[in-house]
Formats: sequence, C-alpha cells, structure tokens
Amino acid sequence: MNKSIQRMEKLAERLKSYKDVMCLLGLGSMSQIKRADAYSDMDFFLIVKDGSKDAFINDLKWLAVQPIIYSFKNSNDGYKIMYQDGVYAEFAIFTEKEIVDAHFTKGIIYYKTNDFDVTLVNPNHSPKKRIIDTNYNVNEALTNIYVGLTRLKRGEVSNASTFIQVYAYNLILPLFESLFKKDDLYEDPYIFERRIEFRFKASASLLKDFRQGYLNNIESAQAMLDFLDKYFDVNESFVKQIRSLI
Repeated sequence: MNKSIQRMEKLAERLKSYKDVMCLLGLGSMSQIKRADAYSDMDFFLIVKDGSKDAFINDLKWLAVQPIIYSFKNSNDGYKIMYQDGVYAEFAIFTEKEIVDAHFTKGIIYYKTNDFDVTLVNPNHSPKKRIIDTNYNVNEALTNIYVGLTRLKRGEVSNASTFIQVYAYNLILPLFESLFKKDDLYEDPYIFERRIEFRFKASASLLKDFRQGYLNNIESAQAMLDFLDKYFDVNESFVKQIRSLI
C-alpha cells in the first residue's frame, strides 16, 4: 500500500483519542487511492469542534505518528510538514462552521465520530468545469509570445522566459482538449497542467519543444508559433511580425 495512505490510516487511528476531532478528510490522491503512487503526499482536512481549532494549530503532537522533521505554517488554517521517513503532508484545520465555506473537491473520510454530520464534507464550492475560449487562448498566447520576444531583444531573458514558457505555455495547453485523444480522464480541477503527459500522450513531443529552457526562448517561441499557426486560424499579419523577431 502507498506509504502516504498508510500514514493517513495511522493518523486516523491516533485521532480517535482526541475528543475534539470530528473528521479526517483525505483529499487529492488521498481520496483517489488507485491514482496514488510513491510521490503522492498526504493532503487532508482536519475538522474539529468549534473553539478547539487553535489548540490543534498551535500544537502538532496530534500529527506525530512519526517524528516530524519540518513544519511550515503556510496559512491561518494549516501547515506543510515532512516526517522523518520522507512522507510529506499538506493540511488545513477547520471547525464545523468553517468547513461549510471551504473550497475543496470530493474527498474520502478516513475517520469521523458517530455524531459527525457527513453532509458537511459535501463540497459546496467545487470549481466549475473549465470552459475554454479558443479564440482568447490562441490570441493571448500569440501576444505573450510577441511581448516575450521583444523583452528578449532588450536582454530581459528572465522575463522573456516567463512570457513565453509560462504565460503562453499555460494558455496553449488547454487547446489540447480540442486536438488530441484523451488517454487519462483524470483532470485536476485547479491546475490544468497536472498529469498533462498522461492525459494527452500524443502531445509529448510538443511539451518538450514548448519548454526548452532559459537559454532557448527563441526555439520555444518558434515551436509554439508553429503549433498555433498549424492548428488554428491566426492573424497572419501579426504572426509575420512575431516571426520577424525570431
């Protein structure tokens, strides 16, 4: 069994002794056990009784099923931590009142008290299905490539990399939906790029061509421009201007 899932189960057992704990909810790959692998981290919500949240935030002994070698309080609600054996976790703590307004996708309950209202962990604010505006993505990507190349001409290599290999890249990826067969149906509702290599295997060569690194912005821009020009109805006059920078 996956080590992170085993750790979740041990944590669930430990939490039974804490009277103020109402529920341990596994999220992400902790809620999709078949998808979990050796690199999956513990992602979870701890739901506690009203008035007890600060005690769990300020003292992490409830979490110490193994020695904790690193902890970082990254929000008012939770931490990122690592156990001595390399298991990594990200979590947030909510009261029963707070969980109603939390944003999350469907999870798996690893532990709950008998009187816990399970309807509280039915997501009320799940992200909506992305609607891709092809015209917007294509043209916004083109303008980002253009701006990136002009920054490169000025010698702003770092910012050029951001415009070309981050901004334009992230606009182009969703366009794969209309072009390639989907090989893996799982899609992260928050980050489209997650598992892109598995979802669209036909795009593997494109991905490496689009991101060729800090010193290869021109090559990356060329690959993206060729892709957009091949598959979509682009403004040829503008494309010509971009190519003149290449």
